Amino acid sequence: MKKVTFFILLFTACALYLHAADPLKEYTGKYKLPVGSVVTEVNVVFDNGVLSLTSAMGTTAITKATADTFSIPNYNGTAVFTRNDQKKINGIKIDVLGISLEGIKEEKETIGSSVLPLPVNKAPFPMKYMPTMLQGDIED
Repeated sequence: MKKVTFFILLFTACALYLHAADPLKEYTGKYKLPVGSVVTEVNVVFDNGVLSLTSAMGTTAITKATADTFSIPNYNGTAVFTRNDQKKINGIKIDVLGISLEGIKEEKETIGSSVLPLPVNKAPFPMKYMPTMLQGDIED
């Protein structure tokens, strides 16, 4: 029984590692496009094994054609991701319906190697009084 449990845990750990290490995730992020473009930003999202482009114009799935080139089948276009000298994705070139756009990937703000925490919403009054305030029983 111990061996079966061990192998189940090992299999689960391997499956989670392989799922998290999907190479398509390196393309995800927010890409800023020039002011005056049809859209000013494009988000590349990885969800359920599918890479998608999302913008103010809508969302469309993209499929890998070659190394850093993706096809945009719904619009008969292409998206080419660019890399810097360290081989890290740093931009995108999109050609769709005769329109060419180039964007730069926004990097998450970091301190050292950790991501900055989200700001905490500070209420002007202690939250412990909220139920009382809703009932109208609080005294000033």
